[in-house]
Amino acid sequence: MPEQVIPYTLRYSSRARWVSGRIRPETGLVITLPTHAKPQEAEAFLVKHQQWALRHLNRCAARWTQIPRAWPYGTSLLIRGEAHQVEVRKARPGGVEQAPDRRLVVRTPSAGVPGAQRVLQRWLKEEAAVTLRQRVEELGALMGLRANRLYVRNLRSSWGRCWQGGSLSFNYRLIMAPPHILDYVVVHELAHLKEPNHSPRFWEVVGGQFPEYRPARSWLRTFGPCLSA
Repeated sequence: MPEQVIPYTLRYSSRARWVSGRIRPETGLVITLPTHAKPQEAEAFLVKHQQWALRHLNRCAARWTQIPRAWPYGTSLLIRGEAHQVEVRKARPGGVEQAPDRRLVVRTPSAGVPGAQRVLQRWLKEEAAVTLRQRVEELGALMGLRANRLYVRNLRSSWGRCWQGGSLSFNYRLIMAPPHILDYVVVHELAHLKEPNHSPRFWEVVGGQFPEYRPARSWLRTFGPCLSA
């Protein structure tokens, strides 16, 4: 049997203490090295863990064909469900311009992808905060529910959370999803103000405001991994 080539992306991190690998739909296999490490250490890691990498890559290959690779691992980035080409320029001050032809012009004082990512993520969080506050207020009024506080954060493992006391947290990456997907997550978390678990009564509350919640939930499970920057 011929050997199978395993493609990967190499990145360096000042926070990394050892070589590690991560496989995600939007990036494929990414091997992270400490800043002082040599590229050969990535190759050694891959040789040692090739069975793990092949098993997960082959298992997910069919499903990943549906998921576009997001910038910087691809060429475009979703904003409100629409693909935008990312164009990075070294300039001061840092900022993002959303051009009419669906380009995102990212100005960054420091060259390279990490600097552009910091500027872009800051802009995405600002855009998300404005939209989410508006939709929480509007949809909450329709549902007769009101959040005491709202936070927009870099949530690692969820799209939203409802806390005791009536506080809601949302993943800033929701600004990249189509508007109706963002609305579904807002309705979902607002419903938790009334029903704290995922009981049938909870889904009745969700369905009362958002009848098509099942397709929205399915969309997030399939395409949520491509909402990254």
